[in-house]
Amino acid sequence: MNLTINAIELASELAANDLENNWGDSIYIYEDEYQTSYTEDAQDVFNDLYDKYLSLIENSQIKTN
Repeated sequence: MNLTINAIELASELAANDLENNWGDSIYIYEDEYQTSYTEDAQDVFNDLYDKYLSLIENSQIKTN
């Protein structure tokens, strides 16, 4: 079975979920029906989480010839 994953979108979703679930009490998230915005501190945390998840996803790829 072949599955195509958008690594950037997945890393972004994982980072956003992690931020909301684990940092929600100490950061501010602004949401409307079209977009989510973070304070500068929250954006820094998101960026670190995003990098962590993207690296994990990229390092999990199966190499094919």
